[in-house]
Amino acid sequence: ERTKDSYCSNRLLMFRMYGGLQRVPGSVGSAWRAGNTKLFLPRFDSSSTSSNRWGVIKELTKSSNLALPEVESVVSQYLRRGGSLSEGISREEFGRFLSPFGVEADSLSAQRYFDALDVNKDGTVDLKELVTGISAGLRGNPQELAEFRFRLWDINGDGTLQEDEFVKLICATASPKVNQATLTKMAKATYARFPSASSGGVTLEEFVKSVAIYQDLLPPVGKSESMAPIKDKVPKGAWEVLQLLGSFFTLDEGEALNLGEGETEGGLYFLLDGSMRVSYEGVTLFDVSAESDAPYVGEVSLFTSERSNYGRAHATSKRCRILALRLVDMLPLVYHDHKGACQILEVVGTSLFERLQEIEVGFDRKAEAAGVSEEAIKEFASFRKRLLAKWALSYHTIGTNGKITITPSKQVGTAADLSVAYSPGVAEPCIAIQGDPEKSYDYTSRGHLVGVVSNGTAVLGLGNIGALASKPVMEGKAVLFKQFGGLDSFDVEVDQSDPEEFIKVCTAIAPTFGGINIEDVKAPECFYIEKEVQRRCNIPIMHDDQHGTALIAGAGLLNGLELVGKRPEDIRVVVSGCGAAGFTCAKYFISLGVKKENIIACDINGTVHVGRADLVADPESYLNEIANDTPLRSLVEVLDGADVFLGLSVGGLLKPNMLRTMNDNPLVFALANPYPEIDYPLACATRPDVIMGTGRSDYPNQINNVLAFPYIFRGALDCRASAVCEPMKVAATKAIAGLAKEYPHFGRTAIIPKPFDPLLLSRVSSAVAEAAMESGVARKALDLEAYKNRLEMEAEQRSMSN
Repeated sequence: ERTKDSYCSNRLLMFRMYGGLQRVPGSVGSAWRAGNTKLFLPRFDSSSTSSNRWGVIKELTKSSNLALPEVESVVSQYLRRGGSLSEGISREEFGRFLSPFGVEADSLSAQRYFDALDVNKDGTVDLKELVTGISAGLRGNPQELAEFRFRLWDINGDGTLQEDEFVKLICATASPKVNQATLTKMAKATYARFPSASSGGVTLEEFVKSVAIYQDLLPPVGKSESMAPIKDKVPKGAWEVLQLLGSFFTLDEGEALNLGEGETEGGLYFLLDGSMRVSYEGVTLFDVSAESDAPYVGEVSLFTSERSNYGRAHATSKRCRILALRLVDMLPLVYHDHKGACQILEVVGTSLFERLQEIEVGFDRKAEAAGVSEEAIKEFASFRKRLLAKWALSYHTIGTNGKITITPSKQVGTAADLSVAYSPGVAEPCIAIQGDPEKSYDYTSRGHLVGVVSNGTAVLGLGNIGALASKPVMEGKAVLFKQFGGLDSFDVEVDQSDPEEFIKVCTAIAPTFGGINIEDVKAPECFYIEKEVQRRCNIPIMHDDQHGTALIAGAGLLNGLELVGKRPEDIRVVVSGCGAAGFTCAKYFISLGVKKENIIACDINGTVHVGRADLVADPESYLNEIANDTPLRSLVEVLDGADVFLGLSVGGLLKPNMLRTMNDNPLVFALANPYPEIDYPLACATRPDVIMGTGRSDYPNQINNVLAFPYIFRGALDCRASAVCEPMKVAATKAIAGLAKEYPHFGRTAIIPKPFDPLLLSRVSSAVAEAAMESGVARKALDLEAYKNRLEMEAEQRSMSN
């Protein structure tokens, strides 16, 4: 019966597009299956009460500007808070209705909303009054919006707006560009123009007629056409918040919007037309226009009160039309985990991070050239650092704390469901797995579950911060597995620095997972730990800090050498930094064809050479594996005539004079973060023939581990590999390199694929699975062509949902 409605019909059509909609056998009313995904449609009860409710919802949808699901949501909340289809809710019940939206039940705002919605003045708000009011506020035309605001601000309830009421209305809805004193003066002057102002107050009819004249004072917030330029640049929930809370104003060319002092409340300003320039002490920070992907300024105010350090935004076009979202209006919604407000915070925070990264590149040089004092430059750098820290902390508390949750993959809505999901029905898969352990891949999540295990002894650039403090990083790793590889993950933080005890933990929990990603464990223990855990377990084990960087750097190496006409066996490589990543890169390059005698590694003690005192004293040192029999003793010496520099050390180490001594068409992978061994623009200016990669997203050729580890584990788990072997790694490297060569702009600034390329999933995972089968470590044979097609469809669907 519900499918007769166009709203539901459209969704049924969409479900059929994804493999057909079928009723789940044994389900009760609401569970359907589309392909491999179970869906839950609202149950339709044919009883007279439910039929009447559905009829009311459809009638309210027809008479309002809201969509059917929005009306259905309002009706559901209304009924849950004491209302009925035939009777309204009291003032007290209405307060409870508003509380989830950040309005306190007994506040003056709640009382005003009640009075504004109670059009019949019978002391209750019924469903029609409620939906009509929300419709006017969200998507009403100027007249509907004016009528709603009139009732909202008729505080005395006498059917007129007195001067004080009108002033409050204007101050609450007008642009934040004007200060309160000026705004009050303007509002009083405007009020005086109404013919009836001096004879009892402005009437509703008079107020509505005047709306068009005073458009700047009463902006048509609900008019979505006016906001069309930004509709596709924010999520749907954020769009609804902007419609509800935003207000319009304009800036003429040269006028400034102060993002710091004077804006005591702060706000976010979306450009609907025109362009602006944000500057600090006369130095341009960035330009933004209505056509930009992030068409807004003022994002700093969402994360810090230190706005005075950020600068000013000047209109650079003849006229800028702006939608303002005041901080005081939005934050209560954020505090109540309102989805749309949280979406705004996430989107804007991401843009803030990207802008600060861009500002960081070359800002000091530009500021010095502009005559900005050294003290101001340092203070601005310190401010940026504090701002990034505050955004990072805010990000982790938006909505549900942390970054991951667990969601059931099966229907568990009834007692019958639970009796299968748990006791007694769950005994059947247990018995099956006891008889055949391989059935664990069929009856549990093991086949798509990765353990991210760390003891926190080498976390990013933070060092040994301990297991608990490493949890945000491990949760982040789990997010990357899901986002890029379609794999679920549990992060496991082990408070154990003893290698043997850590190995015991990994081995003991291995039955839970299809694979284990060891993360942020310090060298040299990490080498032994990875090798020993893999020896004891029959699932793929990989320490990503070692192999992830090596695999991507290897892809860059192969493509870079091909571009300049060099062969791996003919080149000389210098590796700076011999931690987990540097050591493994040096060994892995040998697998790609570089001769061992042509690789010279350097650490804090100089070149890693045969006969070095510390290596002689410790014959078991892992560095002995890459020690070179060379008379050279310093980085300066070994770089002379080298073809490749791979840096995993410290920022600023590679000086221009060192780069000049390298061979023609040098490859430079400066991977220290956040500051590379040599700045990208400086390297290109010093050697125009250089091919350079860094670990940063704001420069070309980013060497990013996320290009490898999600897809290595995906391919390994899908073929049920018992290990990650060397051929699987080489296959991943060659697949990554091959994909980059398909780019139309493949060249010196594009030797590595982009991290968000959806083809990575199918190309790399299938190559890894194929290598696993050829190497004999796969326990499940795959039809590679069908497997690749399935992954391509999965990646396409994921990109559409994102």
